[in-house]
Amino acid sequence: MPDDSPGTEDRIRSVATELFYSRGYHATTMREIAAGVHIKAGSLYNHYSGKQEILFRICLETARELDDGVRARLEGIEDVEAQLHELILWHVRFHAENRFAARVADGQLAALSKANRVKVIKIRDSYELLLRDLLQRGAKEVAWIVDDPRVTAIGIATMCTEVDAWYRDDGPLSPAEIGEIFASFILRGLGRDAARTPSGGALGRAGKSRRPARRAAAADRP
Repeated sequence: MPDDSPGTEDRIRSVATELFYSRGYHATTMREIAAGVHIKAGSLYNHYSGKQEILFRICLETARELDDGVRARLEGIEDVEAQLHELILWHVRFHAENRFAARVADGQLAALSKANRVKVIKIRDSYELLLRDLLQRGAKEVAWIVDDPRVTAIGIATMCTEVDAWYRDDGPLSPAEIGEIFASFILRGLGRDAARTPSGGALGRAGKSRRPARRAAAADRP
């Protein structure tokens, strides 16, 4: 295939992503990337100025795809719980289906130059802010228990992101199934603050009555 054929840049990024994932950015050479794409090493420079630009494109496009994807999926959804549920499903699915690029974008971020890193972090911060806003809305609208929106957002994002470390295509669960498990777990964990739920509501009464019942049951055990 000619060096300037359509898709060469995509193939270069794909091969580089797998090499950065398995060997690390610093241990990977441009010659190894070229060999994986089956082009001459010098031909790489017709597409990228160097290894730094390749890593930057991987990190930048991964961050953009994650951020753009969730915003597209949240359009038209009004309910905050449904929005968070959709965000979690997308985050898990994205990191499972793009685990090499996602892992490189997270693990090799420090290898970017300062200027390139700032551009990637700007998009990542925008995504985190979206998640924090959802948590703050949930705390206000449906009495989620959110002690610190920033810490809680980081915790949720980290949990969902780490799927890229252990997910395998031949595993017993699909990305969608894992996402549903995570969403259920996280939403149950946020719960509802009984003290802030209207006292006349069923949620307020249930929230105040369950905990004493559990303590009483535990006290009866041998």
